[in-house]
Amino acid sequence: MSINLVKSMKYGVLMGLGFCFYTIMMWLTKLDSAYLSIGQYFDMAIIILPLAIISLGIYQQNKLNGITLLQRVFVAILIGAVSFVIYNPFLYLYHHVINPDWFNAVLALKEIELTKGGLAQDLIAAQLEVMRNSPVAQAKMFQLSSMIASVLVIPILISFITLLFIKKNNNQAN
Repeated sequence: MSINLVKSMKYGVLMGLGFCFYTIMMWLTKLDSAYLSIGQYFDMAIIILPLAIISLGIYQQNKLNGITLLQRVFVAILIGAVSFVIYNPFLYLYHHVINPDWFNAVLALKEIELTKGGLAQDLIAAQLEVMRNSPVAQAKMFQLSSMIASVLVIPILISFITLLFIKKNNNQAN
C-alpha cells in the first residue's frame, strides 16, 4: 500500500486556494468589516472546507489503494501542510497589503458589543487597548498556534472523523 503524494498535495493546493478565495470573497462582500456581525457566522461555517477537502483526499486514496489509519492521518496532515504553505503567506499579504484596516472593523464591532452590554466607557476603552496591543505582542505565538491547528490538530481530527464514513478498501489493499 502506498500513498499517492501528488494527489494528496493537489488536495492541499485546492484547500489553500479555497481559503484564499474565501478570504477575498469576505473582503469583497464586506463581510469581514461592514457586515462583520454576519460574517462571523461564515467564519464558523468555513470548517466545512477542510472537512470536505480532507475527507475527499482520504476517500480518493482509499479508493486507489486502501488506506490504513496511519496513512489516513498522514494524508490529512499533508493536505493541511500544503494548504498552510499557500494560505499563510496569502493571509500576511491580505492583512498588510490588501486590507490593512481589517482589525479596525473588529475593534468597532467589539466596541458596539461592549456598549450594548452596558460596560462603562473607561472599561471599554481599556479592553479595546488590550486588543490593539495583543496582535503585535503575540504575533509569533499566534503563528505557531495557527500552524499547529491548521497542520496537525484539525487534519488529525478530520482523519479520525472519516473513520465513521470512509471504510478501508480491503479489495485493493495488499
